[in-house]
Parts: sequence; C-alpha cells; structure tokens
Amino acid sequence: METAGVGLAIVGTCELCLKYGKRLCDTYRTFRDAETGFAERLLILENRWLKVEVQLKFLHDVWSGLPGRFQLHFNSILAVINTKLIAANDLCNQSLEKQDQQRDYLHALLTKGKLRRGAFAITFKDQIDGVIKELDQWQQNLLDPTWYQLVLVPGLQVQQAVDRSISESDGPEHTLAGLRYLLSNKDKVDNPTTDVFLPYDSIEPMASGVEYSKATLGVDKTSQEVVLLDRIQIPAGTNREQSVSDVYHLVKFFSSIDPELFGFLRCLGALKDDKHCDLVFRFPEEHDDPTSLRGLLLQADKSFPLNARLNIAQMLARSCMFLHDCQFVHKSLRPENIVCFSTQGKYPDKPYMIGLDRFRQIDARSMRTNDDLWYKDIYRHPSRQGIRPEKDYIMQHDIYSLGVCLLEIGLWRSFLQWEDGSDGPAPNEEYISNKSLGIKDPRKRAHEIKRALIGHAEQRLPGAMGQVYTSTVIACLTCLDPGNTNFGDHEDLREETGILVGLRFVEKILMQLLSITV
Repeated sequence: METAGVGLAIVGTCELCLKYGKRLCDTYRTFRDAETGFAERLLILENRWLKVEVQLKFLHDVWSGLPGRFQLHFNSILAVINTKLIAANDLCNQSLEKQDQQRDYLHALLTKGKLRRGAFAITFKDQIDGVIKELDQWQQNLLDPTWYQLVLVPGLQVQQAVDRSISESDGPEHTLAGLRYLLSNKDKVDNPTTDVFLPYDSIEPMASGVEYSKATLGVDKTSQEVVLLDRIQIPAGTNREQSVSDVYHLVKFFSSIDPELFGFLRCLGALKDDKHCDLVFRFPEEHDDPTSLRGLLLQADKSFPLNARLNIAQMLARSCMFLHDCQFVHKSLRPENIVCFSTQGKYPDKPYMIGLDRFRQIDARSMRTNDDLWYKDIYRHPSRQGIRPEKDYIMQHDIYSLGVCLLEIGLWRSFLQWEDGSDGPAPNEEYISNKSLGIKDPRKRAHEIKRALIGHAEQRLPGAMGQVYTSTVIACLTCLDPGNTNFGDHEDLREETGILVGLRFVEKILMQLLSITV
C-alpha cells in the first residue's frame, strides 16, 4: 500500500513540477524585450528547463514500472525541485505585484530613458540567474546520479519509454538508451577486428609516460594526436576469449560516453596481442599535460585550492558509480590509476580513472586471486588482501578503495613516498606505520591498517574538509562492516543488477559529496 501511495503522489508531483516550470518560463518570456541581456538569460533558462521537462515526463511515464526503492528515492528528489519551482514562482509574482505588472512594464518600455527600464529588468535577470543555478544544482547533484541507474531497471515499460523519448528529443535519454543497449548485448561481440581493435602499428609509442602511473603515451599516426595507453594484461591460465570479450565491451562503453559527465576518457579502441590489450584513450578537449593523482599528492602543494580537491573527490565518486552502473568493477582503484588534467595553466582538477588491468564484469565469476604487495593492499578491504582473498569481489570493495583515495585527497598527503635510489615506495609513517605493516598475521595486519585509516579520518579530516566529507569517507571505509547504518548487511544487498548497492552509494556517498560547496 505504501508503494501505491507513493506512486499516486509522484504522478501528482511530476505534474506540479511541469506546471510550475512552464508557468515560470511563460512569465519571464513576457519580458523578453525588456533589456538586451535578458533575452540571453531566458534562452539559457528555457534550454535548462527543456532538459528537465523531458526527464520529468519520462519518469511520469515509467513510474509504475520502477522498483519500489527507486520510487521512494525519486519521490524525495522531485519534492525538492517542486519546492524550488514554487518558491521561484512566488518570488516572481511578488516582484510583479510591486511593479504593478503590465502597466509599469509597458510604461518602462515606452520611457525614453533607459534607467527605469534597466532597473526593472535587473530584478528579473537576477531571478533568472538564481533559477538557472537552482536547476543546474538539482539536476547535477540529485537527478543525474540516479538517472543513469535506470540502465539497470528491466522491463518493457521502461524500454518503451526510452525508445519513445529518444525519437522526440536529443538529451540524456540518448545516453540512457545507448547504455541500455550495450548492457543488453554485453554477451555479443559484433565484429571486434574492425569495430574495436585497431591495427597494432597505428599508434607510435612515446618515450615519456605519466609519472607514478603505468599509463604510457603514444601518437596516433593518422590524426597525429597524442593519446594515453592503458595496458590490460591477459593472465596466463585465464580464458583469453572471455578477456578479449570483456575488453571489447569496455571499449564500447568508453567510446560512447561524455568524459566530462562520467569521468572516463573517451576510448578510441584497443591494441591487442597474445598477452595484453592496450586501451587507447583520447585526451579531453583543451586539456594537456596529464599527471597522476599520486604525483599531485606527493607534491603536497599547500596552495592547491580546496575547491579543486573537492572537485577531484566528487568526480571520482561519479566515475565509480558509472562503472558499477555499466556492470563492471575496477578492482584496482588507487592514486596511481587516476590521471588528472589541467586546462590552460589551471590546477589539474579533472580526474579520470584508468588502471583497469584487473577489471571484470560484475556477474562474472571472481577468481579470488591477487598479489601480496603491501602498497596495493592498503587500498583493499581486509577481505580482499593477500594472494588468496577470502571473499569474492563485489562493488563494496571498490567503494572501500574509493574511501582510502578520498581520505588522501582530503588530507592532501600521500600514504606512500619514494626515496632517492629506492626500487619502490615506502610507507609514509605519519599515516601507515612500519609497525602495522610488520604484523605477521595477514588478517590482523589488514584490520590494523583499516583501523588506522578510520582513525585518521575521524581525527584529521574534520578540520581539513568538514564533517560531511569526513562522514562520507568513513561510510566508504565501513561499507562492509556488520551493522553499518549506511549500506546495511551486504548479504541483504545481494542481487544480480546491483540496484540496491547503487542506490545506497548515490544516497550515502555521491549526494553527500555533491552537497558540499566551497
């Protein structure tokens, strides 16, 4: 009965949002000719509203086909925008009443002096700027994170709505439709030779690479553009055909997405031989000079802006969500596998995930194999450490790794350090002690390091990043703890598509990070 009640409520909420949004645009449209900059702002507002309107109509059409947990989530999101649209309409009406609406407006237009007309228009320009900002924040921080999880919702009703909407508009529905198509055909490989895999000699390797990362650079011989190469090994003893098929589908996903929205570089294809595949990624537009997140953390530049660090954290959470929505797990999320780009001399605050050499599809069988390298283990949940991990890999293991990365970003310090002449990294003893690493019992060692990380989050993060960020990091680090209040018992969340874990991640991690402003 509760879900049915929510269903009726949401239909009414969607209709109210559509009504108030249209009314607001119609009212502002009345004053299109009041001042030069006003018409410009109105076009921006109408463009923003058109996108929101299409998404609202889509939700209205598919509502009864959504799982109950989705309905509850979207209901709370739509209640927010409904309140904002009502408030915007009220503010607009109050301004019109003060100006005596049409009489004063027409008089202002007919007045030869520009002073009164300009002053009248400024009021509404400021209001429109506010509405545009509210719509953008609502869409980016609340609607979009859950919107793309609709790729996981089965059923004819949702698919018919997707097919219908893409024939009527060109917006997020197209991305949604493309992702749903790829997911529904993930067991099929069309023509990998011509469709995804490039001639091996089409990329000229460069001597330079990305410092503190395994990523290398090359030059596309056809376009002469510099590209980034990310190697995926095909381990001996594994099913090579399955590995190549997984790479094929990974390339298909990464070649069809918006890098700015999802935090993965656009993939041009892959080079393959018997032992490995190299994913070929294009640099973001107007971005150059890639650096790894590890390199940035080692610099520990105190002038690196807080808002740039927050942007890195927020984008990484988006990327993690998107990868899981596409039914992949990363399995190797750490600062070496994150490259950051700068724009025209600005701080490198655009992060993109790479290092997918251990990735697999969520529904594929976990091999429970690993290495035993301490500097990788500190980013792994205790149940996934050692050569033979005790648990199958699930999405929450990526979320734990994300939490360790977010902790480093918040403190803006590297947990690893490199000494001159050393062959590999050493622990930064301020955060990871040699005493902890020296514990002989692997389980005790893993849990001691996890306890230390949570302690650093509780004691050091609040002063650096605030309580919301701190709570979010701790939620990641404790996502598999028995009795945790954010994700619950992972046994209760076991289901093939990962919808429940995804929704919890959006609500408890991503939305919390996106709510932080600097």
